[in-house]
Amino acid sequence: MTAGPERAEGTATGWARLPRWQHLVLIVLCVVGLLAAVANVAAASTNGNRALHSLVGLIVAGVLVTLVRSFRRRPPAPEGR
Repeated sequence: MTAGPERAEGTATGWARLPRWQHLVLIVLCVVGLLAAVANVAAASTNGNRALHSLVGLIVAGVLVTLVRSFRRRPPAPEGR
């Protein structure tokens, strides 16, 4: 009895299913979003605005960490690509 469907050893899942260029674009966009959130926290005039931008920054940082970790686990590209 198996716990679930079996997958091939080199099969990509989750974020790693994206084409390599899209994965890199998302990583770059997250870095830009994180820098914008940090700049907005520094420039915010009220604590409410600081809290909002901090929350957005934490969410973007979490997505960035997830993207980078899944990018590092990607199966190697076939030769010739």
